[in-house]
Amino acid sequence: MKELNTALIRFIEQQNVYNEAYGLFKEHDIRPLPSQQVPVIDERIPLSPELMYFYSNYEMVDAKAEGTLKMKSAAVEIGDAALLFFVAPEHLYRQQLGYRWIGMEETYQESPDWKPQHVVIANLNDDPLIVDTQAPQSPVYAAFAGGEPHPIARSFAEFFHVLAILIEAARVYEGEVKDEETYETKPEYLEHVIPLLSEVLEKEEYVTHLLAYLSLQE
Repeated sequence: MKELNTALIRFIEQQNVYNEAYGLFKEHDIRPLPSQQVPVIDERIPLSPELMYFYSNYEMVDAKAEGTLKMKSAAVEIGDAALLFFVAPEHLYRQQLGYRWIGMEETYQESPDWKPQHVVIANLNDDPLIVDTQAPQSPVYAAFAGGEPHPIARSFAEFFHVLAILIEAARVYEGEVKDEETYETKPEYLEHVIPLLSEVLEKEEYVTHLLAYLSLQE
């Protein structure tokens, strides 16, 4: 877990610095727990060692969800380009509805088209971010525009490494990653991050899928 721990520490550092300067959401982020805890998770949700480590050591802070029926989640901003919502572990079952479990009301049916080891941990514009809990190191996938999941990181650690890269680069541009008139990603931002992402992810298709999922590049 050393690599994952290092990646999470860097991610939290970049998230906090960005939020302090440019963040739009207050009391709505991922934070380290003061001490390791056993997360409360529906027994139907399979967890990999990496996911268990994440949920045992970090919490999703969502002040507006406290005391309500709202699904508790943490917002992760990548400049003005993308906003990921990571769901709290106690709400993971609800996050799987419409993916692994389908139907209009209880009792939901398992979808024959969904791999049960694929756990949706976050979403962006209702497009799921998925962890393969059966594969070593917990690879990360993203599905968008109603399509099949595409690989975006070979491990959970890699995913947080690239999130930190994207957030740190967004700070360089003071949070303004998109052109105000065209709403396309600024070429200089992409020129900045693509080599850094490629160094971590190694495979070009992973970089392509990641940027497409985050609506940073078509």
